[in-house]
Amino acid sequence: MNVKQTEPKPSIPVNTHTSFSLSYIGDAFYGMWCRQNILLRFQNRKRVHLHVVQWVRCQTQAHLAQLIQPFLTLEERNIFRQGRNNKVFSSPKHASIGEYRAATGFECLVGYWYLCKQVNRFEELMLKSEVVEYLETALSANNNTNGNAA
Repeated sequence: MNVKQTEPKPSIPVNTHTSFSLSYIGDAFYGMWCRQNILLRFQNRKRVHLHVVQWVRCQTQAHLAQLIQPFLTLEERNIFRQGRNNKVFSSPKHASIGEYRAATGFECLVGYWYLCKQVNRFEELMLKSEVVEYLETALSANNNTNGNAA
């Protein structure tokens, strides 16, 4: 995937960002990444929407966080932990608190990579075979439950 269109333009030094702002930026970038990747494969509006929703959902992000954990540097683990340990102000509707926290940690990491101009690091981890396999499985599961989405 060509991510040059979404190259970061940080105006605030990364070390001054809160875990909220890192996760907010990370959520936006990850959502765009998902949309770009899904659009490379599908053009049907309903199918695109359903697949993007599958990839951006809290449970998927929590599972991705678990898959990339072994490959994270100490600094990246600390960023993840900072996001994961944020106080949860409201109960998530369709996920456990643990999944929500892990997804927030994942979004913090993505925001950190984006703001540090390390999008290639994000891409490297998203291309790990276990990650690709999991995302493919998520798409297949979505196809099976939404067979009329074609």
